[in-house]
Amino acid sequence: MKQYKVIIWGLGNVGRAAVRMVQSKESLKLVGAVDTDPKKIGKDSGEIFDFEKTGVTVEDDIDKVLDMDADVVLDYTPLVRDEKGGFTPSANDIVKVLNAGKNVITTLPIYYSQVTTPDLYKMIDDAAKKNNVSYLPTGLLPGAYASYIPTVLAGLMGQVDSITVQSGEDDQHNYSSWVKVFGYGMDPEKFPQDKLKMGIASYYVSGVYEMGARLGFKFDDMKIEHECYTAPEDLHPIFGTVKKGTISGHKFTMSGMVNGERKASLIYVHKICNDVAPNPPIKNNIHIEGIPKALDISIDGLMPLDESYVTSAAPSVNVIPQVVEGAKGFLQALDLKVVTPLH
Repeated sequence: MKQYKVIIWGLGNVGRAAVRMVQSKESLKLVGAVDTDPKKIGKDSGEIFDFEKTGVTVEDDIDKVLDMDADVVLDYTPLVRDEKGGFTPSANDIVKVLNAGKNVITTLPIYYSQVTTPDLYKMIDDAAKKNNVSYLPTGLLPGAYASYIPTVLAGLMGQVDSITVQSGEDDQHNYSSWVKVFGYGMDPEKFPQDKLKMGIASYYVSGVYEMGARLGFKFDDMKIEHECYTAPEDLHPIFGTVKKGTISGHKFTMSGMVNGERKASLIYVHKICNDVAPNPPIKNNIHIEGIPKALDISIDGLMPLDESYVTSAAPSVNVIPQVVEGAKGFLQALDLKVVTPLH
């Protein structure tokens, strides 16, 4: 059995899940780990999560680690935007890794970029092909849940007229720094809701574009909607009290339109304390209309509170052999063989 050498760049929530997965797979070997957290640097990359020792010390210099012999870099770094809100800084980091002759798999939303950011698509595709390596963006969202799984399920239909994917997450136990973008506990009248709406859309909407393209819909408009919800009583997430009447949830709807009809939609909820504040509800449902009239699939447990990032890490870890051994350039998971668990 071939063993693939792995570098993990970014040891946050997704990185934690990936470290444990790599440790458990005979076909994978962790050879490098990179992070910027002073509490992690210089320590064993397994011990920082109370796992068994990996024998790999966490470094803070990606350039140093890229000199190592490795097949692939799993990039779980935070998304970095430029002054216009674009993803160019993160794309430049990806190109750096490709230029070092390493394949890249990432959960960053530089996804289906031939439509959303064609300049970044070309930059990444050119760098990958020049260095005879590959780039694959895949995670849960965008990725496995939107649009990989819905598109595969649509293959059960004789005709697809529309598709709607719903999901969401309860951030009450989420200590990630990016959670602050949702303004939990803020006055809804003072919160920049339009800025949040467009920021979330830029992250998730690529999955809608891919579903549309795969199902043959030619969008003439992309409709982005946002609803803000307030706490019905004082709520107590991990990061502090959220007072009654302040922001406790958001519902985002992104729909590819054809002649005024929704053809492919992603509805996503970010909220806190779902057990106490039921609105907006979190639904994990895929609804496809056509022939037969409707197909409804519910997938529970996508984001369990105790291990909510495993399903983001798994698609990127399980696909390593296909990326390393397959075609070169900017790849899409739906163009690869079916992704199955590694041993």
